[in-house]
Amino acid sequence: MGATVTVGELLIVLIALLGVGALVYLLMALIKINDALKNIQTVVYKNEKHIDESLERIPRVLENVEGITAHVNQSMEHVQSTVENVTEMTDYVTDVVQGINEEVVEPVKDLFKILMMIQSIFSGNKNKKKWF
Repeated sequence: MGATVTVGELLIVLIALLGVGALVYLLMALIKINDALKNIQTVVYKNEKHIDESLERIPRVLENVEGITAHVNQSMEHVQSTVENVTEMTDYVTDVVQGINEEVVEPVKDLFKILMMIQSIFSGNKNKKKWF
């Protein structure tokens, strides 16, 4: 009694074993997926009332969001106009301050310089306190 096994027959047996292993792995994966779906179904059944309530509230929530968005847009328009007014006022104040500086402070400063020069000419004592 002698039996010979060819390489082709050996490959067929190996491929069959791999196929069986793949089917077992696939079956195990399907069982896990089935268990997960059962758990999801249980959770959905337990929370069906809450899910229905949430779905009924969604339109009201969306209406509230639209109202809030409209209010925020109006507020932003007011803020933008206020910022523009503040910018204009700041520019005006800057111009006024610059004008005061050029028309009042500079001449007074020059006057003090002239007074200091006159004082230094007529002052005999150099140890006196000076204004500037």
